[in-house]
Amino acid sequence: MKQHKKNPRQPEVELRNRYALDRTALANERTYLAWTRTGLASLVGGLATEKYLDGVIPIGSLRFMATTLILFSILCFLLSAWRYRALHVDLRQLDIKMVPISIVLAVSLLFSLCAILAVVGLWIVIGIGN
Repeated sequence: MKQHKKNPRQPEVELRNRYALDRTALANERTYLAWTRTGLASLVGGLATEKYLDGVIPIGSLRFMATTLILFSILCFLLSAWRYRALHVDLRQLDIKMVPISIVLAVSLLFSLCAILAVVGLWIVIGIGN
């Protein structure tokens, strides 16, 4: 009967695999944060456009640019959560510590709600004064 020798490099390979999975989880979180940062920058850009370019650009163009930037921020917030969830589901069965999907969804929805309120404020509250 032939006996199999135990591979002395097995723990090293398992450790490398563990590090690769950790890097994948961290890359997923970095991607989520990059999408969220882009959304926040777009939201602030839309609000700043309305605030600081008033009187410089015609009001119709100004509202269109501000609204487009804010709607783009909503898209970024929702895509960030969707993208995070897509990879999170693939890694869930592995023993990797990741940010819970419920927190990611809550943050993304909160930012989206803020952006929606910004658009409503842009068209209703500021629109009355102009």
